[in-house]
Amino acid sequence: MPSATSEPHPLIGSWKLVSLQTTIEGEAPHNAFGEHPKGYLVLTPDGRAVAFFIAEGRKAGIGDAERADLHKSMVAATGKYRIARDHFTIAVDVSWNESWNGIELKRYFTLKGDKLFIETAPAPNILRPDKMAVSKLVFEREK
Repeated sequence: MPSATSEPHPLIGSWKLVSLQTTIEGEAPHNAFGEHPKGYLVLTPDGRAVAFFIAEGRKAGIGDAERADLHKSMVAATGKYRIARDHFTIAVDVSWNESWNGIELKRYFTLKGDKLFIETAPAPNILRPDKMAVSKLVFEREK
């Protein structure tokens, strides 16, 4: 977390999700949430990260099957973050997936102007936990 007297880190702010591509081991990369996913990553000056991403084309649902599909087409987590040279780590305290609560999520980043490129560390895929996966996300700074 940045100190009160330092310049804010360029990562701090609101970022709109542009693309999310996942590579599951042994498979070709794919747009897991479609060509036009929606979502935001917000990194507050006081050290809180909030991430919420959904797939394109979601349909409302009240039945068990429809609600399960909605759950499978989203990611949401929040926690305190810390920034290092080329990565940041979120200590998750609340998540859409109970198995993420209490863990740390490491995210490698590159900033190019108003674009943020993130690559996840290899981890079990959320829909196929028997396979490791890496995701690449692209964001634009919200204006």
